[in-house]
Amino acid sequence: MTNEQIVSEIRNGYSVTDYMQLLYESNLPLIKKFIRPYTAYEAMEDLLQESYFGLWEAVQHYETSANVRFMTYAEYWIRQFVQWYLEKCGSTVRIPSHTRQKIARYKNRTGVGAGIRQSADRQ
Repeated sequence: MTNEQIVSEIRNGYSVTDYMQLLYESNLPLIKKFIRPYTAYEAMEDLLQESYFGLWEAVQHYETSANVRFMTYAEYWIRQFVQWYLEKCGSTVRIPSHTRQKIARYKNRTGVGAGIRQSADRQ
């Protein structure tokens, strides 16, 4: 059974929990690949739980008429949910996501973070 067929069964309301479990377990290696960059910030188990919510959201919004494979579409939602989780729980002081993006762009342009890492490597 393909991912697209499983999604259509879930959306039709047939054994939703069983099919969601099947979809999650059959795509677990790919999901782990999607969330691997974020494991430096949070435990893998927490990120896997959030990715399940992202997978559920992808099932709700997926349109079979668009010629896009389901997991390609689901990657967006999985990453979004993991990033939202990290923004909510990642630090003591909450910084809005648009401000985090501006800080990251600033650091990339100016190389602010690279100087600290280089000096730490020399010592």
